[in-house]
Amino acid sequence: MSFIAFQQEIQAQTDKRIHMAQPLNEDQVMTIDGYLHEEVWNNSGNTWSGDFIQRLPNENEAPTQQTTFTVFYDNKYLYIGILAHDEAMDLINQRMSRRDGYNGDWIEVIIDGYHDLRSAASFSLSAAGVKSDKYISLNGAEEDIAWNPIWYANSALNENGWTAEMKIPLSQLRFGKAREQTWGLQVQRRILRKEELSVWQRVPLDAPGWVSEFGELHGLMNLRPQKQLEVQPFTVGSLNTFEKEPNNPYRNKNKLNLN
Repeated sequence: MSFIAFQQEIQAQTDKRIHMAQPLNEDQVMTIDGYLHEEVWNNSGNTWSGDFIQRLPNENEAPTQQTTFTVFYDNKYLYIGILAHDEAMDLINQRMSRRDGYNGDWIEVIIDGYHDLRSAASFSLSAAGVKSDKYISLNGAEEDIAWNPIWYANSALNENGWTAEMKIPLSQLRFGKAREQTWGLQVQRRILRKEELSVWQRVPLDAPGWVSEFGELHGLMNLRPQKQLEVQPFTVGSLNTFEKEPNNPYRNKNKLNLN
């Protein structure tokens, strides 16, 4: 192989795919019900990305079912619409689980907001509407599944497969102050019945990392990092019951504590 051909092969392996995010009009109301009925999703000028590639079980082959997605944003949220095409609607696995269960068929959106090629926030949604999330560090070597950001999502079945909507507050993401942002982006889909994983940006199984190999999200303009303030009220109660002692006024039948 000549040196020029070798260079071209390496370049083909390292090309980063780009998706252009689009600003959302201020008067556009988004209902996160999973159905993609809003006009913004169906506008003829909308930009959708697809052409996923298998990661497992047959790396670098076309997936059995394709996936497409698009991204919008405003000054508070990131909105992601996903079409998970499936010719066998009856075989879509809608297994229920608790949060962070990663059961059944699901779609995962991973965002490297700082574009440091090392860390990223992962948001997954199953066909049953179960949310999962985790924070990825060390270029994929470490994952924190205890991370539970506040975000909104829903999914729905239709004749073409299933659809998903995600609404992610910018306050749950980490990014810089540049007027025009570039974020790392990966979208991954699992089809349980085939044990198949497909990805938007191909990452070879022998790649030296994970986050560093992501594609890129462009078109993000005039975003401001949000303040990180959350209030979580709680109530804890306990009830102890025991036999009353006739000669002990402090020994009642019940003892209730409330915090």
